[in-house]
Amino acid sequence: MMFGQEINTLQNFNTRIKERSNGYCRQRSQGTLIIHDIIHKSGKVKVEIVVQFFKVGEIDTLKEQFNADVIVKAKWREPTLDGQQGQAVVTDEVDFARLWNPKLYIENSLGDPKEQIRHRVMYNDKGEAFIYEKRVAKGTFMENLELDDFPFDVQDLTITVASELPMSECELIEDKDEYHVVNRHSFVDEQEWHLYVHTECNKKELVIDQVDNSVKRSALSVKCRAARRPGYFVWNIFMITFLICSLSFATFSVDKKLPQNRLQLAFTLVLTAVAFKSVVNSSLPRISYLTYMDKYLLVSMVMLSAVCAWHALVTRLLYNRAFADKIENIVLTILSVLYIIYNIGFVVIIYLFPCKKRRIMSQKDREYKSSLAMNGLIKSDSSSEVQEKAATPGPGAARGDKHAGGKTLNDVIKVVPVEANKNIRSTQNGNTPH
Repeated sequence: MMFGQEINTLQNFNTRIKERSNGYCRQRSQGTLIIHDIIHKSGKVKVEIVVQFFKVGEIDTLKEQFNADVIVKAKWREPTLDGQQGQAVVTDEVDFARLWNPKLYIENSLGDPKEQIRHRVMYNDKGEAFIYEKRVAKGTFMENLELDDFPFDVQDLTITVASELPMSECELIEDKDEYHVVNRHSFVDEQEWHLYVHTECNKKELVIDQVDNSVKRSALSVKCRAARRPGYFVWNIFMITFLICSLSFATFSVDKKLPQNRLQLAFTLVLTAVAFKSVVNSSLPRISYLTYMDKYLLVSMVMLSAVCAWHALVTRLLYNRAFADKIENIVLTILSVLYIIYNIGFVVIIYLFPCKKRRIMSQKDREYKSSLAMNGLIKSDSSSEVQEKAATPGPGAARGDKHAGGKTLNDVIKVVPVEANKNIRSTQNGNTPH
């Protein structure tokens, strides 16, 4: 008898389990979304990524970081929702927590950025379902600055999007239907930097386990570039150092019989140059290599030291005044010519190497704008600032995004559909901004 009761109890339990599993499929009379299975198809899933630099804030050279508001858009196939585009599917009715997710995050963020994440379902003309994820992140991001060319440097500002899943399950690729966008109009640090509009994208592999290097994660790095405006350093550091070092040649006008006066003036100029070097060091991180400014200041201090050394040695030649005057004229001429040649050579090197990189970046900007103009995404206008437009598939994309200024995203970045995705239909709720 007890054995029969246990069998009945087990049958009732199995019946309740089947009823619960059937309940996962939401079936209504009309406008119903049926989720057949919460498990994604086997194999590697390709997730298309596009990054928009909505607002680039302060670039901190000393801490090697920058502030930014970025929009990360992701798209991937969801076969469990295929064939339901004819139903009145509402985004709020989709339980995205039960669907497959690449578990994206920004790898180079400092701390936990403020994020807003929204999802929606879209279909193409074949009835294939796509999940669109829009992530608005505001925070501080780390960047290893290359300061060899300081203060004529061009820096990369990188956003690295990674997945918590291994590469065997998820692969991040660049979205071919949309463009990465840099909003230069809301750039905060415009007085110190010039922000370029072009972007570059690179795939990366992150090691999950340091012991087992075979386990890796997929990542995608999207970078824009900013060039430092060197005017402040040219007039306040280079020019002042040039004048200080030039004044050292005036100490030769003091009589050689007064070496203490000569040395006093020369040492004062050396201490002034050291003070300028300290000012430069306070605005740079502690790096183990020399920047162009470091090289210029060090050569200037070497020149001042050579002048001081000569003023100390000339006292040994005073036994023959005519010979001492002749040798001093030769030394003064050699030092003056060397210093003039060095300054001319320094200017030529700056033009050939650091400024060449700026010319390359400007050329990439022109090519980027030309490619957008060829695709009909921007209007060619040589007399004014060219306004960037991001291509977003679907007529329901990019509607109602607002920020602190009270403007929509479309006021800054004009969004137009791409021809390849003109048949994709959005199933988002009208109250959800995208």
